[in-house]
Amino acid sequence: MAGIGFRLQALVSKGSYLDAATAYVSSAVISTGPWLSGAIALTVLGGTAATYLTKDDHELLLATIITVFAASLVIAGGPQMLVTRYLADRLYFDDSASIAPICTGVMVLLLPFTLLALPFLLFAPFPLLYRLLVTTLFVTLMMSWLITAFLSAAHEYLRIVLIYLLAYTLGTVLSIFLGPIYGLSGSLAGFIIGQTLCLALLIVNVYWEFPSTKLYSLAYLSYFPRYWDLLLIGLLYPLGTWIDSIVFWMSPHGQVIHGFYHLFLPYDTSRFLVYLSTVPASAIFMICLETDFYRYYREFYLFIRTKGTLADLVRARDGMLKAIRAGVWLILRVQGLLALFLCVVARDLTTFVGLSPDWALLLRLQLLASVGQFFVLIMVLFLLYLDQRRSALLVVGVFVGSNLVLTLGSLYLGETFYGTGYLLACSIGAILGWFLLICKLKQLEYLTFMR
Repeated sequence: MAGIGFRLQALVSKGSYLDAATAYVSSAVISTGPWLSGAIALTVLGGTAATYLTKDDHELLLATIITVFAASLVIAGGPQMLVTRYLADRLYFDDSASIAPICTGVMVLLLPFTLLALPFLLFAPFPLLYRLLVTTLFVTLMMSWLITAFLSAAHEYLRIVLIYLLAYTLGTVLSIFLGPIYGLSGSLAGFIIGQTLCLALLIVNVYWEFPSTKLYSLAYLSYFPRYWDLLLIGLLYPLGTWIDSIVFWMSPHGQVIHGFYHLFLPYDTSRFLVYLSTVPASAIFMICLETDFYRYYREFYLFIRTKGTLADLVRARDGMLKAIRAGVWLILRVQGLLALFLCVVARDLTTFVGLSPDWALLLRLQLLASVGQFFVLIMVLFLLYLDQRRSALLVVGVFVGSNLVLTLGSLYLGETFYGTGYLLACSIGAILGWFLLICKLKQLEYLTFMR
């Protein structure tokens, strides 16, 4: 990540929390916490808010949360990757005292994020109170995604999960409580209170874990031009996961809400259910990564540091290959079996979330695609683990492009084919990522010493 010298120094350093690669992976896995919590909250609100809001306000509430979540994920993805990289490089030097000041420095990004939302705040065709609430939600979510990057150094995963659950549960409860009293604004404000609490707890957690006498640091800003490829990876992966939804939003079949938002609720609702199904795979991936693979990964570079033999390097490299194959097979079985089970009960699931059973086929296709999408993610993360940023960029670029083109094709073919573009794009990205990862691992000695 910061070069082989930095990598070796981190691996043998006594006080470092994580190397850069583990920081990338932990950040990515942890970041699914708020996203999955948001999916649960939106599912609950989708069912309960209909009982106390008018049909128009209910649709506007769902459209607001879905759109703001999507926009914040796409926009924050690039800066999050760069902040994670800078944070990891600081940990290479056991410079944990810099983490809290960097966290303070990241708060500076509140200004450009607010400027991005300024056109909506000034010109959107809604009452001022609503525009203020939406802008607050957008900025709060953006900062939450960025602060999540710091938590990869804490190792307090249970505490992080509890923060997410507490904040999103509170936001959902307040939304349900305030909605009947104040209508749409009350429901949205309740949800935002939960998000604000989540951000505050995350920030407090960072300062608690990494006390420092320094006030702030803006040095991470120098990484924006230096690691442009990471910026693109962070932008393109979330864009790839949403580009098919955007195509359906803008299609003639999309629903225009209050003349401003575009949604396609059958597609969006199915997607949220799909994300919830990836929780077991995320947990398994983190366990496999921090046990089998990391052990061989660390041995490989320690052998270089301690002047081990070529046979030692080959054995460690083969161990990494074996650990990846075993982990991927385990995840495939767990996520695949879960997806197949949910496919069987798809008609009941669509009815449960308020969709017509006619959309069960779409849900099944998206459930199968979720297996491929998760593999795209872990292939990209493993490539970043090996510092193969250009290969990771190629994978996410192909993923975005194929998802866009194939989704447009499925839209043209008709309702029966909705979701097939996403399924095929995930499969293409996963296969390409697997091929590149295996090739790079087989050449790891060469790539290491030539650089």
